[in-house]
Amino acid sequence: MIENPTPRYYKIYRLLKQAIENGHYDQQEAMPGENHLAEKYQVSRLTIRRSLDLLQRDGLIERRQGSGTFPTARNVATHPLPADINKLVAHLNKMGTGTTVRLLSFEYETANDTARHHLELPANSKVQKATRVRYHKDAPFSYLVTYVPEDIGCRYTEEDMTRAPLQMLLKGLGIRLGSAEQSFTATAADAHHAEALNVEISSPLLCIKRLTRDTKGRPVEYLIAVYNPECFEYRMALSNKRSKGTEGWILDDHK
Repeated sequence: MIENPTPRYYKIYRLLKQAIENGHYDQQEAMPGENHLAEKYQVSRLTIRRSLDLLQRDGLIERRQGSGTFPTARNVATHPLPADINKLVAHLNKMGTGTTVRLLSFEYETANDTARHHLELPANSKVQKATRVRYHKDAPFSYLVTYVPEDIGCRYTEEDMTRAPLQMLLKGLGIRLGSAEQSFTATAADAHHAEALNVEISSPLLCIKRLTRDTKGRPVEYLIAVYNPECFEYRMALSNKRSKGTEGWILDDHK
């Protein structure tokens, strides 16, 4: 029986596509060369070349003679249909209160294009970036990366992030949280996810991206969180309702 029929070049294409659309590669800098990528993913240069060919076909990269390979402007990123997942997020947040956290990194760095765009920061602005893994019953179930503007991030410490959720720290600083915009989708595990969550590279994960603003409308936190779907199951109760002559399923608010 074939355990993993997906060709290697296509798996790497998906991982690189995901990294490009998430802003992991600066548009002004050349991406790592074929030799580096081949070593990173433990495949041949021919495999990497086929992956890059697919990226070029989809308009995600531009190959410049003598200069290297560059990501193109992210007008090619997908725009998923919006969905109301308030109950799912509330469920995940409730799970978070009964978990332990391990802080993998805590640093100040120049914001990548994605973080700068969402946090509405000027070019070359710095952010406080933290990477954490949450455990439930000693098993890793979520991998969290947060970006906070430097002037806010310098007001809490690495130790603070090991003892309290970030939004609780923000409230403790007197920041009044006003609104949030979030999306829920699927993603593929990259090397960092795989190591932290103990899954295979390219395994399917749940992904939530959330931008939080204060009551004045300023962005104060951008979160990218991935969850191992094998660690929990989310259920919902629905009722069939008739409105204006049309029947449809709606969530039961009391459940």
